[in-house]
Amino acid sequence: MPFLPKSAHTHEAVAQGVNTWINWPGEGLFGARATIKPGMGHDFHYHPGREELIYVLAGEVEQWIGEEKRVLEPGDAVVIPADVVHASFNFGGAEAVIFVVLTEAQGEQPLGVDVAQDEPWRSLRGQ
Repeated sequence: MPFLPKSAHTHEAVAQGVNTWINWPGEGLFGARATIKPGMGHDFHYHPGREELIYVLAGEVEQWIGEEKRVLEPGDAVVIPADVVHASFNFGGAEAVIFVVLTEAQGEQPLGVDVAQDEPWRSLRGQ
């Protein structure tokens, strides 16, 4: 479906904020607008067989790709290759807002795999 009216979006309340899913579940590309409360984040995880683009709309985001981090501000973006561990945390004192787009996985794959409790990810932010 080429037109995706806001009435068709799915809103999901999560601990870190709200995910507004666009065209998911579905075939092909899909995306989400995600809010991240101060001090919260999307902890270390990866997407099997899916590439991801993250675009910061508001706030400051501590973005990790593997063991490298950068602070992203509105207008900054990052492309994450498939199967690469990453995390996004709200680095500022106000709500952060990101827009993400993920590619379709080949075959049956979970959306994401949580590795936040595995090393080196579990202790990486404390370094």
